Amino acid sequence: MGKKGKKEKKGRGAEKTAAKMEKKVSKRSRKEEEDLEALIAHFQTLDATKTQIVETPCPPPSPRLHASLSAHPEKDELILFGGEYFNGQKTFMYNELYVYNIRKDTWAKVEIPNPPPRRCSHQAVVVPQGGGQLWVFGGEFASPDGEQFYHYKDLWVLHLATKTWEQVRSTGGPSGRSGHRMVAWKRQLILFGGFHESTRDYVYYSDVYAFNLDTFTWSRLSPSGAGPTPRSGCQMSVTPQGSIVIYGGYSKQVRHGRQGTRSSSLLPFSLSPVTETSKRIVN
Repeated sequence: MGKKGKKEKKGRGAEKTAAKMEKKVSKRSRKEEEDLEALIAHFQTLDATKTQIVETPCPPPSPRLHASLSAHPEKDELILFGGEYFNGQKTFMYNELYVYNIRKDTWAKVEIPNPPPRRCSHQAVVVPQGGGQLWVFGGEFASPDGEQFYHYKDLWVLHLATKTWEQVRSTGGPSGRSGHRMVAWKRQLILFGGFHESTRDYVYYSDVYAFNLDTFTWSRLSPSGAGPTPRSGCQMSVTPQGSIVIYGGYSKQVRHGRQGTRSSSLLPFSLSPVTETSKRIVN
């Protein structure tokens, strides 16, 4: 066999090995996701045993990060939801809800039936509709060893007046992600960016979605001009003039070297008409 034939055979062998490895990694990724889904389902079964609203005065919540803290639209209260904690050996995930009374300087743990699954790195936005609503989208669930992640794409609303959770099902929404940002703009929730990472790969997003608070439907938007590059962990705010501004963020560039790009740019953008729409799913 000539050199050319050997090279071709070697090339085919390398391609075959790469294909096997890709298949193995893909299978492992699916298995890990199934394991996490089973663990999430187990925790939800435990949560289902809670059938009454219980509000208990308590000391400050235990240490945690990547939780959300939101101001009540009508009361002098702050609402803490979710988060995670790593004690050096194990990762703990939370879906606890705490309320801090600013005037009294007191905490209360509020247990409400049918809460969202445990998560961190989600986004929570408060709006004044219906006596106050806390909207929660996405986030991630980490395995106890902190090596595997499940990214949510669900949308929940906590009705503050009645202390009830509701999962809102609507087609055409963002894919599963964490580290995204969400703000209330007019009568919509505007969501930008975030990331999704698994054993197989990772992806950072720069897409923009709007959730209509009147029709409970998602729309994918097309901001005019050159939009921000894909990123997570940025800051996003609505200005008094009604525009939306994004600052900073992070995007991983190298898989194994764990190197990444941090942004220090300030990016205002305007929203153009809807390009894709969805419909609400009624159970």
